[in-house]
Amino acid sequence: MHIADFIIIFLYLAAMLMVGLWFHRKNENTEDFFVGGRKMTRWHLGLSVVATDVGGGFSIGLGGLGFVMGLSGSWILFTGLVGAWLTAVVLIPRVYKIAFTSKFQTFPQLLSHHYGKNVAFWAGIISAIGYLGFTSSQILAGAKLTAGTIDGLSVNNAALIMGVIAVVYTALGGIKAVIYTDTVQWAILLSGLTFVGVPFALHSVGGLDVLRESVDKEMLQLTNIKGSVIVNWAFSIIPIWFIGMTLYQRIYAASSRKEAQKAWFLAGLFEYPVMAFLGVFLGLMAKVSIDQGVIPGAEAATIDSETAMPMMLKYILPTGALGIILASYFSAILSTADSCLMASSGNFVSDIFKIKDRTAH
Repeated sequence: MHIADFIIIFLYLAAMLMVGLWFHRKNENTEDFFVGGRKMTRWHLGLSVVATDVGGGFSIGLGGLGFVMGLSGSWILFTGLVGAWLTAVVLIPRVYKIAFTSKFQTFPQLLSHHYGKNVAFWAGIISAIGYLGFTSSQILAGAKLTAGTIDGLSVNNAALIMGVIAVVYTALGGIKAVIYTDTVQWAILLSGLTFVGVPFALHSVGGLDVLRESVDKEMLQLTNIKGSVIVNWAFSIIPIWFIGMTLYQRIYAASSRKEAQKAWFLAGLFEYPVMAFLGVFLGLMAKVSIDQGVIPGAEAATIDSETAMPMMLKYILPTGALGIILASYFSAILSTADSCLMASSGNFVSDIFKIKDRTAH
């Protein structure tokens, strides 16, 4: 990587820390810290929801699906569209009024309302541990991406860097920092992939005509997948939209029920088709780049489906562009890591130790 790429990445990460510091000064109590004072509007919420849901699964996993099965891998995020819209129609109308009246800040508090304190306590423990694990998985995804594109940087050191940054700006700014940075991060991700990643990837392999000739026809169709796989994805992913602590915090943070519903409708559309096809297309391009010799043979022989895309970007992007794309992928990863960290901290504070309201400073 060129020094210009490092500067771009450094400026991006520094900006995330500055946002955390800014909202640290603005937050006055735990309601501000965990649910943003319940004043968030549809665009910030919607972009935050999609940024949180996609995360490392998009930056690493979705590219891997495109590498293995082509455009049909996009069906995995169709389940995100279904889950988001079902949530808007079925869940939010039933949850928002109760949550707003009772001033809930976590999902287990809703369970306490319906099923009692014991259920809420154990749900808080399960959620806190689970979301710490999710945070770790996102940081690991970022570390794999970073180590695959920066020579000499180990996965362990990359994970340490990303972990410190995610913890610091989340702990400083709370949900406001998370939601507002998610909005910016998603814009960076979408614009970086659309206007930098895809054009350079296409150019490196010789254009769309070469792409069509280089892969099996099934890879360019949406039917290169068994129906049972889509059903499995649906049963695995759609229920998450009804039990995810990160999503309940955003429902609670909405300024109104209608704003929350509109946010979830927006999130569904951004998941599918927008992000779904961007991710699998770049993964497919990585497969073609190996066949075209864009990735040197020695390295091509050692990569797997999930590391092929970052390896391709390493070789096709010019100075500066690689830094933009890496910042884009970091944004996807950090936007999920910070949300999971917020969820876990909310469980510890409100559901397990039951710390009373206090200033967030």
